[in-house]
Amino acid sequence: MRKSIPLLLLVASAGLGATRAHMGGWAVVTVDDLPDYVVAGQPIKLSFVVRQHGMTPLDGLQPVVDAKMGSSTISVKAQQPGGMFSAEAGRYIATLTLPRTGEWTVTIQSGFGAQPAPTLPLRAVNSGAAPQALSDIERGRRLFIGKGCFTCHVNTEVTTARSLSVGPELTGRRYPAVPLAKFLANPDSMQLTQLPRSQWVKMPNLGLKEREIASLVAMINTGGREVSAR
Repeated sequence: MRKSIPLLLLVASAGLGATRAHMGGWAVVTVDDLPDYVVAGQPIKLSFVVRQHGMTPLDGLQPVVDAKMGSSTISVKAQQPGGMFSAEAGRYIATLTLPRTGEWTVTIQSGFGAQPAPTLPLRAVNSGAAPQALSDIERGRRLFIGKGCFTCHVNTEVTTARSLSVGPELTGRRYPAVPLAKFLANPDSMQLTQLPRSQWVKMPNLGLKEREIASLVAMINTGGREVSAR
């Protein structure tokens, strides 16, 4: 039997109808560049895109980025460069400074609808420190959240955060690495399921970098079973 991969990261733009969230009140937050760590006391620019149903960039929102460690909480507003007339539709930037070293969690509230908010671990280190680099698998776990994959997919091996479950469950599954990497790089370039594509269902192109794709493939394929389309 010829093996193929079920369409990953499905995002429905219509026809779901089961809940109000599925009818239009949700969006996906995709962080552009997710650092392995930051330097305490030094500002970083956290850039991200907000897309309704993972597809349509949303302008004019008022996203908020919260950082927390213990009793310390920081909250900053994200701004859209150039405002609503920006050439970068749906992109927002927050300038964040973590004041002391340690393990922080960063949560991005998009300001649109009732979708799950990405909550990411972020380590702050002293200037000049050289922390151990993240493995591809650990970076893939963070990307699964930071790129918004968890919004549409359940994968309890990565996170128990609430998912809208509009895409296939990925818990305990494995996929052929090369086709999976090609698909993540350009979802429109190949057909990875024997089922016909619907005009209402589409995998967004997240503009993933080569290293990000390698990390996601490594993370997805750390366990589970080989999946074949039926």
